[in-house]
Amino acid sequence: MVNGYFRYIDYGGSLEYYIFEIANYSFLVLLLCLCYKLRFININSLIVWTGIFFVPLVLNYFIFSPSLFPDQFQYALEVMSLKSKGISIDAIASQNAQFSLNLGYLGSISIPTNPVTFSTTFLGFAPIPNFMTVTSLAFANKFFLFVSFLGLKKFFFKDENILLLFFLIPSLLLYTSLALRETLIIICSVFFLLNMLKNNYIISLIFLLPLFVLKIQMFAFLALYFVGRLVFRANNSLYMLVFFLGFILLASILLQDVILQIINYYRLGFAAENMDLGDGIYGYYAFSLYGEELAESLELTSILEVVFASIAGLPKLLLMPYPNTWSSIFYPIQFFESIFLILLYWSISVRNNLLKNKEFIYLSVILLLSCMLYSLLVFNVGTFVRYRFSLFFPFIIALYYLATLERGNKTKLLK
Repeated sequence: MVNGYFRYIDYGGSLEYYIFEIANYSFLVLLLCLCYKLRFININSLIVWTGIFFVPLVLNYFIFSPSLFPDQFQYALEVMSLKSKGISIDAIASQNAQFSLNLGYLGSISIPTNPVTFSTTFLGFAPIPNFMTVTSLAFANKFFLFVSFLGLKKFFFKDENILLLFFLIPSLLLYTSLALRETLIIICSVFFLLNMLKNNYIISLIFLLPLFVLKIQMFAFLALYFVGRLVFRANNSLYMLVFFLGFILLASILLQDVILQIINYYRLGFAAENMDLGDGIYGYYAFSLYGEELAESLELTSILEVVFASIAGLPKLLLMPYPNTWSSIFYPIQFFESIFLILLYWSISVRNNLLKNKEFIYLSVILLLSCMLYSLLVFNVGTFVRYRFSLFFPFIIALYYLATLERGNKTKLLK
């Protein structure tokens, strides 16, 4: 349900707000009970997911103001406008473009290229009762997250309880409980990597393509993994991996001007967005007034400089938010979580003897390169804590799947 005519009302933490959202929560719990009755999930999943579905109710307006993540309002406005009027809100409509896909006898479909429109169009298909508040999209995210959990059980059918633990990581609970597109980015990335490890290249490509609209950076990182595995077979041989890395370096040198232009564009964009001079002068306005010196100081002029800058920035990306930057109730949790996830990655690798596994080495090299590129853009801690998690979590899931494959191979050898 959505307003019959579109006029956005901020129900805040009012009685109406909780009526709308408790209805959404109740629907998801009913779906959960049905899945348990049909034996799609076990009792532990029933209990844990009942709690996971409850998280959106205690975040926006209760624990913190939704303005802490202000993009939520844009997503909420867009989904309500699309569902009530069939068109985007003015602020997004002016930026929208459509990509037409011809399906032959089935006709053609238009795919929005604006990430907000694309994600809210998809999230709008969630069969929840109400799309009335900023938290409604959070419940839509939870619906698709649960569907992804059911899909992941096909990869980890013997490890449902362990798989369940991954869904209790604090950042996953947080970002999938907001009206943002992070859930879709994580889901597409996870299933892309898992299908790549199963050599299902066509299915992987299906999950990769939406990322071109949802998050172009993630698309670039995973496309690099796709090309290296499919064309160079960098996962089968250390020699081919070195050759692939050499090819990347050579291509980077030959296309240096284009690559530097792209990197500097994003560096300046993120820096300008985060610029704050005080007295209400911040963001792009501050940058337009006093950004010339900043632009010169941030500009990278060679691929060698890019490499050194990315290596130098890597520790900051991996470990932030540092204690001296804690300005949110979530930052201390995410600081210790970042350390935990690095230790988890190492622990899974060592305990399952993956350090010499060529698939593991290739997977880790792509993760490292992706983190290095992200480290060039870190100017807003809150934004890049979110970006880092959206990158790191899919690789953790892929690593665990690789570990299960390794254990399975050892079991076959013992038999």
